Amino acid sequence: MFEVKYYQHTTHFYERFRIREGEIHLTQSTALAQYLRSVTGASKSQVLAYHSFVRKLFPNWNHPHTEIYLRATIRQYIHQHASEESMNYLEKKVRDFYLSLRFLIEMGMTRLFDFPSMQLKEEQKFLIGMFEQLRHDSIVVSYRQERAHLTKKKIAETLNIDTDIHTVCVHHFDYIDAVRMMVFYQLQQIGLRVIFYIPFNPHAPNVYQTWREIYERVSGSEYSRWECVENSQPRRGAKFARYLGDRFLDQEDPLHHVRFLTFDHTTEFKEYLQKHPIVRNHHEVVAKFEEDLNIYTNCARNDHFYASRYGQFFLSLQNCRKTNDGIVLTYDDYVNMMTSGWVQSGHVNGTQALTLLIDLRSYMDGVKSFQDIMERLQALVDLQEVSHVFDETAKEQAGSHRLKRYLSNPFRCFPYVHQSRYKITVKQLIECTKDLARKVNRLLLGEREKRNVRVYIKELNDIYVAVSGQWEPSAKQKMEKLFSVLIPADWEFTMEELYQFITLHLGKEEDEEDDNQDSPQIVNIDQLIGKTLIAHNIHVTDLSLRTFPWEQSEMPHLLTHSWLKECIRRSFVAANRIMRVNALVVDYYSRNVTRNTALYSIYHLLAYGKGQITFSYIKDLYEHNRPSVYFTILQELYGGTAEVAQEQPDEWKWEEETVVQEEIPKEPLQAIPDLLWLDSDFCQRKFFFNAFVEHHPIYENDFHQQQAFAIIGKLLAEQGDGEALVRETIFPLFPQWTNAHKQNLLDTTYPSSLRTYKSYQNIYYPKAMKRLQRLGSKYMVTKNWKAKYQYDHDTLRIDEHIKEFLTSVQTKEIEARSGQHCRMCPFLHVCKDGEYVIDANDS
Repeated sequence: MFEVKYYQHTTHFYERFRIREGEIHLTQSTALAQYLRSVTGASKSQVLAYHSFVRKLFPNWNHPHTEIYLRATIRQYIHQHASEESMNYLEKKVRDFYLSLRFLIEMGMTRLFDFPSMQLKEEQKFLIGMFEQLRHDSIVVSYRQERAHLTKKKIAETLNIDTDIHTVCVHHFDYIDAVRMMVFYQLQQIGLRVIFYIPFNPHAPNVYQTWREIYERVSGSEYSRWECVENSQPRRGAKFARYLGDRFLDQEDPLHHVRFLTFDHTTEFKEYLQKHPIVRNHHEVVAKFEEDLNIYTNCARNDHFYASRYGQFFLSLQNCRKTNDGIVLTYDDYVNMMTSGWVQSGHVNGTQALTLLIDLRSYMDGVKSFQDIMERLQALVDLQEVSHVFDETAKEQAGSHRLKRYLSNPFRCFPYVHQSRYKITVKQLIECTKDLARKVNRLLLGEREKRNVRVYIKELNDIYVAVSGQWEPSAKQKMEKLFSVLIPADWEFTMEELYQFITLHLGKEEDEEDDNQDSPQIVNIDQLIGKTLIAHNIHVTDLSLRTFPWEQSEMPHLLTHSWLKECIRRSFVAANRIMRVNALVVDYYSRNVTRNTALYSIYHLLAYGKGQITFSYIKDLYEHNRPSVYFTILQELYGGTAEVAQEQPDEWKWEEETVVQEEIPKEPLQAIPDLLWLDSDFCQRKFFFNAFVEHHPIYENDFHQQQAFAIIGKLLAEQGDGEALVRETIFPLFPQWTNAHKQNLLDTTYPSSLRTYKSYQNIYYPKAMKRLQRLGSKYMVTKNWKAKYQYDHDTLRIDEHIKEFLTSVQTKEIEARSGQHCRMCPFLHVCKDGEYVIDANDS
């Protein structure tokens, strides 16, 4: 078994600790390794985190390429040996198979057996055959040979240590699974003395339960036989220790600099971090799920390739599927790929289509393939041509006057007939869509289809070269890094592993052992022990029921301790059996004391924190969540009541600009047609936007467009062949709605006289266009309806309406009047006074 030495006061022990020649010191976390190097002056060769140590010893096995390769091999085995009925189910468990196989290989297992009494699941039985074949794979064989030939000399050479090594000191491991335990056994077998240094106090069994449970199994002896190397007692943290049931401290707890914060929303947490930024080794923030919170820091990881528009292409490509009927995709994925910078047709780049694609969202509703998108775009071309016919008919009278063109062409209330709104034409978008479809077809593989990785990356490179002329240098650099990777010639992957390979090389490179990284982040709570000893101020956030105490770490889902124990007993004898069985025992206890491990980490923070200690809870970060019970307990022990983290807003002072109200000329207002004055019955701000900003209503909302379609269709049905002609010519121009829905819209719209006209300068337009102006806005009893009455009776008194409008003109805005009519206003989304349906009080 192993030597275990314990200390009772962590900082006192390490302040006096000295590293001798020929020793290697391993820590569980990067932060603790950094602390140990700082207090001893040792190099990174002598003091390093466990994961870094293992990566250096077995670089090929721990290279990310190995994971991708093994996943691909597992998927291939499933395709070759699984039945058609179970193949899809087993493919969803590729990750579970990978984790299980890696665990078995690193643990040194040679075979698995099916024990009828255990009633193994089908996937576990499938794993038996998979493991039998995979253990003969060249990469697995190479790793096992590296393990078998590991020597003290090789370790020293790998770590660039000039002297002979004789001892490995293992510091503060509160979690040892079977794989780690087998590594320690191997280090012992090659002649190294392995010593475990742990915090422990025999008079505090509840606080130190984790250490007793694990290390009595590691050492093979009771804790009374362990050597105590430091026996002073920490004074702080006594209240929490007494709450846990230990009374080894009789003195008062001198800890006072603890505070508790409650953030009502994540935005408050973000504002707090802006006021109190993370400073490495001075002010640190830790959390269980730090990735969910790092988006609220000022230095969130936005330099990942996928955070750029170029990376959106790959994210959306993953959502596409190649079928016998073509490529299946959503409109969102189509937009992301089109505007990613990967699409080029002649001199037109897909990024120029963004504004058009935004306007087309409702028009493209329901598309599921490139074929659907092409059909919609062709229908849009036809709609623009119909609109163009109306424009050409009144060209001599209307010219380029936007308002006159609208009065003679009601289709101009739809945004996508206005070419002037966009940097690209619909026909150019069609060509860009063809280019995108070709590229997606080249890069997307069918279900279970495999392709040589070298060939695939070369094809991607060919596309990149053709489109990257205007790319940002940082994006080019990442793509060129991908293309420079050396790839084995025989690698053939399915789409899943190809994505994983690309993601690996387009991501952000980080050295976890780098003590001087820029852009400090919120770190995972597994770094709390080390950060407590380094940083002056520690903030533990998101102490919720979901995150604290954190959940027990589980075995790979396809494995169980009992199954592995029986397989070990059948496969090994003597020392090999004893080692592996004991490794499983240590693994079992390490996983079962997770709750105690979490509680000890809080006690350690209270006992050894250097400065301000902050605990916080963030409301609404997760659904159905509440503060952890320990947040409340700590608050009662040390803090009284939790502060609501409300930052005082900065006071802004500026000189008020003196605005001279100029007299508004009436001539432009007198030139406005009667039709637009109808808006003044509802809201002067809407009238202003329609008359002076857009010159006529443009409806971007799908609900508004349906009403506009029904009104136009009903008007056109009053001439020629009536509704039959509308169904034949107009229905196909709006393919986003079903024919039944379009017919219902037409049937539920009351007719208006198409042959009653009004005139504006030299343009005649149907008086019924008033319905297109107001859509479904209703005139309420006792409300203003003066303009409507005068419009219907051709008695509009322009001067009166101008006077009323001018009274609504304020220094910086036009007065608005909210109400049910806001629901029919095309400017609701930009109006701060507008009333949404949820705001209304219709009763």
